[in-house]
Amino acid sequence: MQQETGLVCMVGHTRRFNPSHQWIHRRITAGELSIQQMDVQTYFFRRTNMNALGQPRSWTDHLLWHHAAHTVDLFQYQAGEDVQIANAVQGPIHPELGIAMDMSIQLRTPSGRICTLSLSFNNDGPLGTFFRYICDNGTYIARYDDLVTGREEPVDVSKVDVSTNGIELQDREFVAAVREGREPNSSVAGVLRCYRVLGELEAQLARQM
Repeated sequence: MQQETGLVCMVGHTRRFNPSHQWIHRRITAGELSIQQMDVQTYFFRRTNMNALGQPRSWTDHLLWHHAAHTVDLFQYQAGEDVQIANAVQGPIHPELGIAMDMSIQLRTPSGRICTLSLSFNNDGPLGTFFRYICDNGTYIARYDDLVTGREEPVDVSKVDVSTNGIELQDREFVAAVREGREPNSSVAGVLRCYRVLGELEAQLARQM
């Protein structure tokens, strides 16, 4: 539809815009870093269909099609390659929500970069997604807009962009793309390969049931 209409269409993969991940991306494109493994944890405590504000949802959240999507897209974006091998397993299906509450995903690119992703709606502890970049030239941990080294030393990302808020930077990109009549970062065309991987993983999970 985007191609047919010529309108600007962008997907909300905020991780591409968080200053922490932008800092890593710029060093990868400059040849200063190369990913060997991304180790990612996405943990929430969500056993009822409520949102973060404690209000009922009109839709059901999903570990694969929502939370894993952000990591699969980011991994391919940072690696500069499509995933060649993708594997997934999941825990029991929740009797009321109809979704798996725990999931594990492994990804590998043709050059051998790998991503290990653990997801849970059963985690009673710190909530959110935490990314460990294990690189040839250092290890970095991204927690939303903040970045530290593998030894928890803060990395200054204040000069990465005009804001230190990834959601604001994502919105700015969309508005700028509309005004300039160009394809935005995180366009539908740019993220479609992520959903092809998710489709393959969903088929794997269905065969396991």
